[in-house]
Amino acid sequence: MHCIDTPYKKSHLIVCEMIKFDNSTVGLNISIAIPIVLNYFELTAKLFYKYTSYRPFMIDWTVELCKAVRSTNLNPSTALVMRVIEETMPEFYYPCPHGNRTYTLIWTFHPAHIPSTLPSGDYRLDIYFRDATRTTLFAIQNFGSVRKQGIIG
Repeated sequence: MHCIDTPYKKSHLIVCEMIKFDNSTVGLNISIAIPIVLNYFELTAKLFYKYTSYRPFMIDWTVELCKAVRSTNLNPSTALVMRVIEETMPEFYYPCPHGNRTYTLIWTFHPAHIPSTLPSGDYRLDIYFRDATRTTLFAIQNFGSVRKQGIIG
């Protein structure tokens, strides 16, 4: 797990470091200052499966967070993304405007959010937060392996 595509043009990454907990899980300690006001805040999640190299696999979602938080009628994939945000990043789960502040959180991706139908193998999950001009405000890459016993790493 690590931050990617740094430095960012419209935000300032203060801290981005992986931390290990006593129960052998890992998290990402993040502190990022976003000095602009955002009325459009987009999240893009792309999943990659490793064959000989990482290739796109099944999940390629883009969710406009401002619209999704206000909406009560979400499609299933958007509802899943919003549930993950609500449970793992509550700092981002509120109606717009966003920004004009420093966000600090320790983010962990829980195995419960992994679809049980994913085949065994090595995966990479890229997550981007962007503004209305599609400028990256923050991005992370998460690596993990899925085995019959569940997620590893």
